Amino acid sequence: MGLAARVTVPAELQHYSDRRRFLAVQMADTRQEQLELPQDDGDLAAMLRAGKLVELPPLGEDYILYDIGLDASDDPMAAYDPDAHKDVPLFASAADLDAERTSLADLAKESPSRRMRASAETRLKTLASYYDDSTKREALLKKGSDLTALAADFGGRSYDLKDPAQRAQLDERLLSLIRPGARDLILELAREYHQRFGRLLPISSLVRTERYQRRLGRVNANATKVEFPPHTTGCAFDISYRYMAADEQQFLMDRIAQLERDGKVEALKERRNHIHVFVFPDGQRPPDELVAQFLDEVDASHGIVRDASGAIVKPGRRAARGARAR
Repeated sequence: MGLAARVTVPAELQHYSDRRRFLAVQMADTRQEQLELPQDDGDLAAMLRAGKLVELPPLGEDYILYDIGLDASDDPMAAYDPDAHKDVPLFASAADLDAERTSLADLAKESPSRRMRASAETRLKTLASYYDDSTKREALLKKGSDLTALAADFGGRSYDLKDPAQRAQLDERLLSLIRPGARDLILELAREYHQRFGRLLPISSLVRTERYQRRLGRVNANATKVEFPPHTTGCAFDISYRYMAADEQQFLMDRIAQLERDGKVEALKERRNHIHVFVFPDGQRPPDELVAQFLDEVDASHGIVRDASGAIVKPGRRAARGARAR
């Protein structure tokens, strides 16, 4: 089972001789397709509403979502500023924003606790730095309003945004979104797998926000820090083979390898019990000339420096221990 199973990994699901290429291919396709990348849950909600992402229910006829979003702790009612790496509080309306600022101002003046006064002042400054800018204010209020509306009716279910547990459930559900083309491939693979083995195909990762990706990168060596992380595109998904026997793994790998030979996907069998699959939205691989433009960025994201000949003169910490970034 899992890593202990004796299988023959197709060349298509192994790393290239230049390991940078795996990420570079996915980054190049992201640039070529000009894919929108979600910074936070608010962006996921907007992409869902626009039809750019679709929801994959936790249990389908032929698949099951396996541990997706269970370690998520992002507050949906916060926007992410990628430049400052900061969370920005969101509000359902301008009235809610004004009420919060009034409450914080009172707390900053009247609280007997010095720590609470300092905290209130810091939060007030954060709100001012974003909401006193008219352009940012409009965008943030719209994002907060849209998230509140989605929470009130997300496919017939409502989430109380004042309840931390239900906020976490909403965040988890938003991480179950995927691009329509990738969803269709999941359903196709799952149907074939289920018909052959009588088991549901376990899908262990779908879309990620940049906010979630950055946090994940601190605890998971596989979570890449490049500009266009594959999972933030909504085109990537992971299949868990942790509890699969050798014949099940071989069937899936051979099937996915054929898809890669056909130019439909970029894939890799990872040592962390996952097969990573990136679906090209237009069904074609990006040109090699474009892929080559992203090789240096992959190096930079891992702290690797090369000389003029291409030899590594400064191996990155993660590269030195052989991490497979995605």
